[in-house]
Amino acid sequence: MVLASDGLGQQNPFSRLTGRDQPVEASAVWYERADRRGRLVLDRSTVPALLWQEGTQEVYAVYTNRASGGGEVMLTDTDRALLRLSNLGGATFFPPDAPDGVIVELIGPAHTLVAPPVSATELQRAARDLADFVTRLNRHQVTVAVPSLSPSDNAYLVDTLRLAQLGVERANRRALRDLQSVRVVTGSRAHAVYADGTLEITIATGRGYAGRPSSEFIRRALDRGR
Repeated sequence: MVLASDGLGQQNPFSRLTGRDQPVEASAVWYERADRRGRLVLDRSTVPALLWQEGTQEVYAVYTNRASGGGEVMLTDTDRALLRLSNLGGATFFPPDAPDGVIVELIGPAHTLVAPPVSATELQRAARDLADFVTRLNRHQVTVAVPSLSPSDNAYLVDTLRLAQLGVERANRRALRDLQSVRVVTGSRAHAVYADGTLEITIATGRGYAGRPSSEFIRRALDRGR
């Protein structure tokens, strides 16, 4: 168990996705926005699938539903539509800067979305960084506890701590007044709940990015639990 209560200088876990040193898989593809304002990767090598917009800090697990009028729509764990694929092969992306959607064009194969291994030392540093961040935000001591697993699973623990920071940053400040601890545990499915001063985040080990809740799910848990 890694416990942190004092003062994410991690290497960028997404830099490898745009490099040339990783194998390219047919199950993952690049799309480019028609307005030329960025690219995204859709990785269908896992269930749920994964979606990452280049230059952002979050990989989303997306769940496929039938779209009205045909085709399919890919939703996050908070039912936000991120990508719609038509039966004719067209695609529309719904990023925050274009909530009504922007057409994206398939441009070729991509690397699958897999985080590089992380050591126990790096995990401890990430836990301390989150503890420091939340402590500064709500002006009282906050502890962060995470299990120390294998380097491959630690990678997603660090990612979960990063998402927790994003969720805390976006939460209602009143929700944070009683926050005393953040605890990451393992379980059968991704989840987050906030009660009695503890934000508990559950990750499903062995499922990669698909095994942890989104930052928006964490934010909603904080706001609901206040």
